[in-house]
Amino acid sequence: MSERLDLIKSLIVPAKVIADVGCDHGLIAEYCASSGTADIVIASDISEKCLQKAKARLGDKANVRFVCCDGLGYKCDEAVISGMGGILICQILRNAEKLPKTLIVSPHRDGALVRATLLELGYGIGRDIPIFDRGKFYSIIRADKDCKASDLSDLQLKFGVDCEMPSQALKTRLEQLYNIYSVAPDKNRQILSDITAVMRLQGIEPQIKDDKTS
Repeated sequence: MSERLDLIKSLIVPAKVIADVGCDHGLIAEYCASSGTADIVIASDISEKCLQKAKARLGDKANVRFVCCDGLGYKCDEAVISGMGGILICQILRNAEKLPKTLIVSPHRDGALVRATLLELGYGIGRDIPIFDRGKFYSIIRADKDCKASDLSDLQLKFGVDCEMPSQALKTRLEQLYNIYSVAPDKNRQILSDITAVMRLQGIEPQIKDDKTS
């Protein structure tokens, strides 16, 4: 099991109906069904082929329901949405039959759009954890309708609600981004300004490069 999935599981709170959206092999659904975290677990995927993989793993679990659908075409109390990009996650949330009380989302990209969409839909972000897993960077976000939604700064939207809190994963990601964008600092002045601001919050003093060559 990957560190990312372990962290996602640690953020799941007990609920009557929990959905594993885009379940693929059904690893999250299996955890919820086996741990007693949910009375009913919905394993859903747009792909019948992927859903068959989940059925092969979970077919003997009496409390699991399998649904082939696009997104959240059913009601649940809590939903886990991971393994996809942020744009798709936002589309799923906007097209949901009924938004669940609690969400755990892990976008591969476009985290700023996901955070802004969650706030727009009335969620408060309680946890926003950066993590590297198998060489890739992820943000794992838990949002709740009962958690008071608060305005986020531009830096919080882009780099995480808790971007001021020390995080080795975030430091590593910021250094990666800095090295990418500082190749052409004049062209990337705004994004570099944002990156360096958060680097300083993380206790890193970047070395500003110059476009000019001698």
